[in-house]
Amino acid sequence: MSIHSFQNVVSLEKSGTCMWEKYRKESKQTICIIGVLTLAAKLCKADGHFSIEEEEEILSIIPHDKDQKRLLLRILDEAAADPNPIVFHAARIKRLIGNEHQDFLEFIIAVLYRLAHSDHVYHDEEDKAIREVARVFGVEKSYIDIFKETTVKFFKYKYFRKGQNA
Repeated sequence: MSIHSFQNVVSLEKSGTCMWEKYRKESKQTICIIGVLTLAAKLCKADGHFSIEEEEEILSIIPHDKDQKRLLLRILDEAAADPNPIVFHAARIKRLIGNEHQDFLEFIIAVLYRLAHSDHVYHDEEDKAIREVARVFGVEKSYIDIFKETTVKFFKYKYFRKGQNA
C-alpha cells in the first residue's frame, strides 16, 4: 500500500471530531490506512504511554517516503486524541473492509500484537484492547491465542539468541 494520496489529507485542524468524519471523502485505501494508524495509536495509549519504540514500530509497518514521516506522525497524534474508543474504530474498519477480506483483518490483529510487544512490555490493557478488536473483526479466539503464543516464543527466542551472541 502507498500513502501518496496522504499529501492533502491532513490540512484539517484538530477539533476533537472523529477521524472517520475528517477523512470520509478520501479513497477507501487511504481511509483504511488511517483506520489502521488509529487502531495502532489507541492500542499504544492503552498502557498509559505511547513509547518511542511503539512509534518507530508503526513507522516501520506503514510504507512511506522519508518526507511523509511528519505527516504520519501528525495522523498518529490526531488518532491518539480522537475521543472514540478502539472498538469504535475497529467497527468502522470492519464495515469498510467487510467480510470478503478476513485475512486483512487478521493481519491487522497481528500488527497490533507486534506493536504491543514492541516496547518489551505486554500490558493487560493492550491485551484487552486487542481482544476487543478481534471480537469486532470476528477473529476466533483460538487464532489470537495461537498468534500470541507464537509472538511470545519469537521474542523469547530472539532475545535468548541475542544474549548468547553477546
